[in-house]
Formats: sequence, C-alpha cells, structure tokens
Amino acid sequence: MAVFKKLIKRSDFLRVQRAALKYVTTSLVIQSAPSNKVGQRNTRVGFTASKKIGNAVKRNFAKRRMRALISRQSDELVEAEDYVVIARQALLVKKFSDIEVEMVGAIYALNKKILLRKADIKTNPNN
Repeated sequence: MAVFKKLIKRSDFLRVQRAALKYVTTSLVIQSAPSNKVGQRNTRVGFTASKKIGNAVKRNFAKRRMRALISRQSDELVEAEDYVVIARQALLVKKFSDIEVEMVGAIYALNKKILLRKADIKTNPNN
C-alpha cells in the first residue's frame, strides 16, 4: 500500500487545479499535479465536496466515500504526485462498487497522462 498524506492548504489545491491534468466521471473528478516539494516521495491527496453536493452531512458522507475509495486504490497512485478528488452529485446515490469501477478507470487514465507528461519532460529538456 502506497503511503499518502493529506493536501490541506488552499494554495496546494489551487496549484493542482492549475496543472490542468484531470479526469472527469459521473461521480467524481480527479485532478493531478507533480508535488512541488523537493525530494518529496509521498503521494498527497486532497478531498473536496462543495455545497452543491448538499448539506454538511451529505458532504461528509461524500468525503468518507472518496477516502475509502482512494485507500483501496492507493497502490495505483503515482509516487511524488498530488491528487485532488472532487465529489459530484452522483457520488451520493450510486452504489459503492460502481463508483469504485469509475475511480479505477479514472486513476488508470490519469496515470497514463502523468507518465506521458513525465516522458515528454525527459525527452524535451529545453521546454
């Protein structure tokens, strides 16, 4: 199981959002950016659920589901990468297993984009 820490600072959330590397499903959005800390080997994950989701009880339920899903898929997360998982309305009503299938696909697609980005950086050092 990969070790991951929490993203807490708003500036980190905004940096990940600006990185423009994301994957959208019906239940959630996953965004990714390389960690900005030098020598950082841990994966950091942040969770967010806006008021569009509902009241505090619904938002907390959505975040609990996202944390459980990420902990199950923690081995698939790329090392030294920051992730933000954003809840969407469907996360509250879909079955957990259906959401997990979506998340597996999203992480796989996002990891593919991350590895392509890293390969591009290594082959084009002038950028």
